[in-house]
Amino acid sequence: MTTKSPHDALFKAAFGRSDIARSELETVLPPALRERLDLRSLELQPGSFVDEELESTHSDLLYETRTVCDVPALVYVLFEHQSSFDAQIPFRLLRYAVRVWNRWLVKHPGNGTKLPILVSVVLHHGAKGWRGRPDFASVLDANPDTIEATRPYVPHFDFVLDDLASLPLETLATRTLHVLGRLVQIAFWTSRSTERFEQAIPLMRDLAASTKRDASTRALLVQLYVYLNSVLRDVDASVVSTKLIEISGPEGKEDVMTAAEQLMNIGFAKGEEKGFAKGEEKGFAKGEADAWRRAIEKALAARNVPLGTASRARLLACTDVHVLEQWHERALTVATENDLFNI
Repeated sequence: MTTKSPHDALFKAAFGRSDIARSELETVLPPALRERLDLRSLELQPGSFVDEELESTHSDLLYETRTVCDVPALVYVLFEHQSSFDAQIPFRLLRYAVRVWNRWLVKHPGNGTKLPILVSVVLHHGAKGWRGRPDFASVLDANPDTIEATRPYVPHFDFVLDDLASLPLETLATRTLHVLGRLVQIAFWTSRSTERFEQAIPLMRDLAASTKRDASTRALLVQLYVYLNSVLRDVDASVVSTKLIEISGPEGKEDVMTAAEQLMNIGFAKGEEKGFAKGEEKGFAKGEADAWRRAIEKALAARNVPLGTASRARLLACTDVHVLEQWHERALTVATENDLFNI
């Protein structure tokens, strides 16, 4: 699965796992609907159905399951994370549903004209809470009486809304979700402000400590640390690293370092893309230097080695990637900032 943003990457890494997706659906689906679906058979399907121009703010996943009558059913989850409210989401859901069904017919040509039940779920992560009704009628220009009179003749459906932006931290903490699902949703919640991040650190630390550190869990935790590093742009990189190590605990320190290395590689890629797009070699060099500086700061933070004002200015002034690479190697082992610069 290709990813377009830090939000997209973490959403797909977490809810692409059937166990986490199942726990989310068991939490948000109405009981009558939940009882008609066999969520134990939930299986992720490939592909995306989002409009291309919205890929930076919308992410989606499609799951196939079975009904209690043992026929196929589909659950479509749209993750909406733009800063402003999008009142056209119900119309977009209709358009995406048609795309999903079209693909179903292509993949199942011998299934006649029957289409599977499709349930749409919106995981909303806007800056403010959802401000509309979770139904298609909310986009129709008609009064309630007219909508009711025309109901048999126009599309009409509700969708399941999980509005993370409107939930207090205490509610997120006590949801009956998979522990990693709770961690990820709290990470989304914290990304809107540094105050929220600080408030959530103790809870995230406790949740991280309760996880089983198998390979798949560690991979998701690394993605979560990459996400928090990416979205908390107003916080100094070394401070973020220190806080992430506080969340991860000693046993997760290596995962925080792995996240730092992944961010460095992302910096390389962005620098190269920007440089080549402009036809300027300096674009790549700047992106590479920025990535090395960030990696140095994270390595020092992981070892609890502070950088003074003069040292930080020296680091920012250096544009020689070969020198920065040497400093990064030292940052993995040094005990003081003077050791970093070999003073």
